[in-house]
Amino acid sequence: MHAEKGRLYGVSLGPGDPGLVTLNALRVLEEADSVWFPATPGQGGGRSSIALDILRSCGIDERKCRGIELSMSSDRSHAEQAYARSWLLMQEELLEQKSVAVVTVGDAGMYSTVTPILEHAAAAGRPYRIVAGVPAFLAAGAAAGLPLAAHAERLTILARVGSVDEIDRVLDREKGTVVVMKLSTVRDQLVPWLEKRRPDFFYAEKIGMPGEFITSRVEELCARTIPYFSLLVCSRYGRVASSVEGKL
Repeated sequence: MHAEKGRLYGVSLGPGDPGLVTLNALRVLEEADSVWFPATPGQGGGRSSIALDILRSCGIDERKCRGIELSMSSDRSHAEQAYARSWLLMQEELLEQKSVAVVTVGDAGMYSTVTPILEHAAAAGRPYRIVAGVPAFLAAGAAAGLPLAAHAERLTILARVGSVDEIDRVLDREKGTVVVMKLSTVRDQLVPWLEKRRPDFFYAEKIGMPGEFITSRVEELCARTIPYFSLLVCSRYGRVASSVEGKL
Protein backbone atom coordinates (compact mmCIF):
# COMPACT_ATOMS: atom_id res chain seq x y z
CA MET A 1 0.00 0.00 0.00
CA HIS A 2 1.20 3.50 -0.88
CA ALA A 3 -0.07 6.91 0.26
CA GLU A 4 -2.16 8.43 -2.54
CA LYS A 5 -2.46 12.18 -2.93
CA GLY A 6 -5.72 13.61 -1.63
CA ARG A 7 -6.45 10.47 0.39
CA LEU A 8 -7.09 10.08 4.13
CA TYR A 9 -5.67 7.05 5.97
CA GLY A 10 -6.53 5.64 9.38
CA VAL A 11 -3.29 3.94 10.35
CA SER A 12 -2.89 1.33 13.09
CA LEU A 13 0.33 1.45 15.13
CA GLY A 14 -0.19 -1.73 17.14
CA PRO A 15 -0.11 -1.86 20.95
CA GLY A 16 3.21 -0.10 21.52
CA ASP A 17 6.12 -2.14 20.22
CA PRO A 18 7.40 -0.46 17.02
CA GLY A 19 8.20 -3.95 15.72
CA LEU A 20 4.45 -4.61 15.50
CA VAL A 21 3.83 -1.73 13.07
CA THR A 22 2.98 -3.41 9.76
CA LEU A 23 4.91 -2.83 6.55
CA ASN A 24 1.81 -1.26 4.97
CA ALA A 25 1.42 1.14 7.89
CA LEU A 26 5.09 2.11 7.82
CA ARG A 27 5.00 2.78 4.08
CA VAL A 28 1.93 5.02 4.37
CA LEU A 29 3.45 6.91 7.31
CA GLU A 30 6.70 7.50 5.44
CA GLU A 31 4.93 8.71 2.30
CA ALA A 32 2.11 10.77 3.88
CA ASP A 33 2.38 14.56 3.73
CA SER A 34 1.07 14.90 7.29
CA VAL A 35 0.66 12.48 10.19
CA TRP A 36 -1.83 13.26 12.95
CA PHE A 37 -1.52 11.57 16.34
CA PRO A 38 -3.55 11.58 19.60
CA ALA A 39 -1.92 13.31 22.56
CA THR A 40 -2.88 13.90 26.18
CA PRO A 41 -2.31 17.41 27.57
CA GLY A 42 -0.23 17.45 30.73
CA GLN A 43 0.31 19.86 33.56
CA GLY A 44 2.40 22.93 32.79
CA GLY A 45 1.47 23.01 29.12
CA GLY A 46 3.24 19.82 28.05
CA ARG A 47 1.68 16.77 26.48
CA SER A 48 2.31 13.05 26.26
CA SER A 49 1.65 10.68 23.40
CA ILE A 50 2.38 6.97 23.13
CA ALA A 51 1.52 7.24 19.43
CA LEU A 52 4.19 9.90 18.90
CA ASP A 53 6.73 7.75 20.77
CA ILE A 54 6.01 4.92 18.31
CA LEU A 55 6.28 7.27 15.33
CA ARG A 56 9.66 8.47 16.58
CA SER A 57 10.85 4.88 17.03
CA CYS A 58 9.82 4.16 13.44
CA GLY A 59 11.85 7.11 12.18
CA ILE A 60 8.88 9.14 10.93
CA ASP A 61 9.81 12.77 10.22
CA GLU A 62 8.49 14.65 13.25
CA ARG A 63 8.25 17.89 11.28
CA LYS A 64 5.15 16.58 9.52
CA CYS A 65 3.49 15.24 12.69
CA ARG A 66 0.50 17.09 14.18
CA GLY A 67 -1.08 16.45 17.58
CA ILE A 68 -4.78 16.07 18.42
CA GLU A 69 -5.02 16.89 22.12
CA LEU A 70 -7.55 14.64 23.84
CA SER A 71 -8.14 14.72 27.59
CA MET A 72 -8.67 11.41 29.40
CA SER A 73 -12.20 12.21 30.51
CA SER A 74 -15.61 10.58 30.31
CA ASP A 75 -16.93 13.97 29.15
CA ARG A 76 -16.59 13.66 25.37
CA SER A 77 -17.45 17.28 24.53
CA HIS A 78 -13.83 18.52 24.63
CA ALA A 79 -12.64 15.57 22.55
CA GLU A 80 -15.39 16.14 19.99
CA GLN A 81 -14.33 19.78 19.65
CA ALA A 82 -10.68 18.75 19.22
CA TYR A 83 -11.62 16.24 16.53
CA ALA A 84 -13.77 18.81 14.72
CA ARG A 85 -10.97 21.40 14.73
CA SER A 86 -8.43 18.85 13.53
CA TRP A 87 -10.73 17.59 10.79
CA LEU A 88 -11.12 21.11 9.37
CA LEU A 89 -7.33 21.38 9.07
CA MET A 90 -7.05 17.91 7.56
CA GLN A 91 -9.77 18.74 5.07
CA GLU A 92 -7.78 21.76 3.89
CA GLU A 93 -4.76 19.52 3.33
CA LEU A 94 -6.85 16.97 1.44
CA LEU A 95 -8.28 19.72 -0.80
CA GLU A 96 -4.68 20.63 -1.61
CA GLN A 97 -4.23 17.00 -2.75
CA LYS A 98 -2.02 16.09 0.18
CA SER A 99 -2.05 12.61 1.69
CA VAL A 100 -3.08 12.62 5.35
CA ALA A 101 -2.53 9.84 7.89
CA VAL A 102 -4.26 9.71 11.28
CA VAL A 103 -2.76 7.16 13.65
CA THR A 104 -4.00 5.21 16.62
CA VAL A 105 -2.42 2.89 19.16
CA GLY A 106 -3.76 -0.64 18.60
CA ASP A 107 -5.98 -1.31 15.60
CA ALA A 108 -7.86 1.48 13.82
CA GLY A 109 -11.01 -0.63 13.67
CA MET A 110 -11.32 -1.36 17.40
CA TYR A 111 -12.20 1.28 20.01
CA SER A 112 -9.97 3.65 18.11
CA THR A 113 -9.14 7.35 18.41
CA VAL A 114 -9.22 7.41 14.60
CA THR A 115 -12.95 6.64 14.38
CA PRO A 116 -14.29 10.21 14.93
CA ILE A 117 -12.07 11.53 12.12
CA LEU A 118 -13.27 8.80 9.77
CA GLU A 119 -16.86 9.69 10.69
CA HIS A 120 -16.18 13.33 9.77
CA ALA A 121 -14.67 12.17 6.48
CA ALA A 122 -17.67 9.96 5.69
CA ALA A 123 -20.08 12.81 6.44
CA ALA A 124 -18.12 15.05 4.06
CA GLY A 125 -18.09 12.40 1.34
CA ARG A 126 -14.32 12.13 1.57
CA PRO A 127 -12.90 8.65 0.77
CA TYR A 128 -10.50 7.03 3.22
CA ARG A 129 -8.65 3.79 3.81
CA ILE A 130 -7.95 1.91 7.04
CA VAL A 131 -4.57 0.26 7.53
CA ALA A 132 -5.04 -2.71 9.85
CA GLY A 133 -2.80 -3.47 12.81
CA VAL A 134 -2.28 -5.69 15.85
CA PRO A 135 -4.78 -5.09 18.70
CA ALA A 136 -3.48 -5.17 22.26
CA PHE A 137 -5.43 -8.25 23.35
CA LEU A 138 -3.84 -10.40 20.62
CA ALA A 139 -0.38 -9.10 21.50
CA ALA A 140 -1.13 -9.84 25.16
CA GLY A 141 -2.14 -13.40 24.33
CA ALA A 142 1.09 -13.85 22.39
CA ALA A 143 3.18 -12.37 25.22
CA ALA A 144 1.49 -14.76 27.65
CA GLY A 145 1.99 -17.70 25.29
CA LEU A 146 -1.75 -18.31 25.20
CA PRO A 147 -4.03 -18.94 22.20
CA LEU A 148 -7.16 -16.94 23.04
CA ALA A 149 -9.52 -19.14 21.02
CA ALA A 150 -9.29 -22.43 19.16
CA HIS A 151 -11.56 -24.59 17.00
CA ALA A 152 -15.19 -23.54 17.63
CA GLU A 153 -14.50 -21.65 20.88
CA ARG A 154 -16.11 -18.25 21.42
CA LEU A 155 -14.25 -15.02 22.07
CA THR A 156 -16.13 -12.01 23.49
CA ILE A 157 -14.59 -8.53 23.74
CA LEU A 158 -15.74 -5.80 26.12
CA ALA A 159 -14.28 -2.33 26.69
CA ARG A 160 -14.66 0.42 29.28
CA VAL A 161 -17.30 -1.46 31.26
CA GLY A 162 -19.19 0.58 33.82
CA SER A 163 -19.23 -2.17 36.43
CA VAL A 164 -17.79 -5.63 37.06
CA ASP A 165 -21.41 -6.80 36.99
CA GLU A 166 -21.18 -6.50 33.19
CA ILE A 167 -18.25 -8.92 33.19
CA ASP A 168 -20.18 -11.30 35.45
CA ARG A 169 -23.16 -11.33 33.11
CA VAL A 170 -21.04 -12.13 30.07
CA LEU A 171 -19.04 -14.83 31.86
CA ASP A 172 -22.26 -16.43 33.07
CA ARG A 173 -23.76 -16.32 29.58
CA GLU A 174 -20.81 -17.17 27.33
CA LYS A 175 -19.02 -20.51 27.45
CA GLY A 176 -15.79 -19.14 26.11
CA THR A 177 -13.05 -16.57 26.61
CA VAL A 178 -13.87 -12.98 27.55
CA VAL A 179 -11.49 -10.07 26.99
CA VAL A 180 -12.11 -6.83 28.89
CA MET A 181 -10.14 -3.85 27.57
CA LYS A 182 -9.48 -0.43 29.15
CA LEU A 183 -9.98 -1.56 32.74
CA SER A 184 -9.39 1.83 34.36
CA THR A 185 -13.18 2.36 34.51
CA VAL A 186 -13.43 -0.42 37.13
CA ARG A 187 -10.01 -0.09 38.78
CA ASP A 188 -11.50 0.13 42.29
CA GLN A 189 -13.75 -2.89 41.74
CA LEU A 190 -11.33 -5.19 39.96
CA VAL A 191 -9.33 -6.79 42.79
CA PRO A 192 -12.34 -7.39 45.12
CA TRP A 193 -14.19 -8.93 42.17
CA LEU A 194 -11.29 -11.23 41.27
CA GLU A 195 -10.94 -12.30 44.90
CA LYS A 196 -14.64 -13.11 45.09
CA ARG A 197 -15.23 -14.68 41.67
CA ARG A 198 -11.83 -16.41 41.29
CA PRO A 199 -12.02 -16.73 37.49
CA ASP A 200 -9.33 -18.36 35.40
CA PHE A 201 -7.65 -15.15 34.21
CA PHE A 202 -4.62 -13.16 33.31
CA TYR A 203 -4.16 -9.40 33.53
CA ALA A 204 -1.92 -7.33 31.25
CA GLU A 205 -0.99 -3.66 31.03
CA LYS A 206 1.11 -1.54 28.69
CA ILE A 207 1.68 -4.41 26.27
CA GLY A 208 4.64 -3.68 24.02
CA MET A 209 5.47 -0.53 25.97
CA PRO A 210 7.99 0.27 28.70
CA GLY A 211 6.52 -1.06 31.93
CA GLU A 212 4.76 -4.04 30.34
CA PHE A 213 3.27 -6.22 33.06
CA ILE A 214 1.43 -9.56 32.94
CA THR A 215 0.18 -11.67 35.83
CA SER A 216 -2.40 -14.28 36.75
CA ARG A 217 -2.08 -13.66 40.49
CA VAL A 218 -4.61 -11.45 42.24
CA GLU A 219 -2.19 -10.49 45.01
CA GLU A 220 0.13 -8.86 42.46
CA LEU A 221 -2.65 -6.45 41.46
CA CYS A 222 -3.42 -5.08 44.92
CA ALA A 223 -0.88 -2.24 44.74
CA ARG A 224 -1.27 -1.46 41.03
CA THR A 225 -3.16 1.59 39.75
CA ILE A 226 -4.77 -0.20 36.74
CA PRO A 227 -4.00 2.24 33.89
CA TYR A 228 -6.03 2.98 30.77
CA PHE A 229 -3.91 0.62 28.68
CA SER A 230 -4.85 -2.53 30.58
CA LEU A 231 -6.88 -5.63 29.87
CA LEU A 232 -8.20 -8.80 31.45
CA VAL A 233 -8.60 -12.21 29.82
CA CYS A 234 -10.98 -14.66 31.52
CA SER A 235 -11.74 -18.14 30.26
CA ARG A 236 -14.14 -20.99 30.93
CA TYR A 237 -11.65 -23.46 29.46
CA GLY A 238 -9.33 -23.64 32.48
CA ARG A 239 -6.04 -23.04 30.70
CA VAL A 240 -5.32 -19.33 31.18
CA ALA A 241 -3.59 -19.06 34.56
CA SER A 242 -1.56 -22.25 34.15
CA SER A 243 -0.33 -21.14 30.73
CA VAL A 244 0.65 -17.66 31.94
CA GLU A 245 2.41 -18.90 35.07
CA GLY A 246 4.44 -21.26 32.93
CA LYS A 247 5.69 -18.38 30.77
CA LEU A 248 6.44 -15.69 33.37
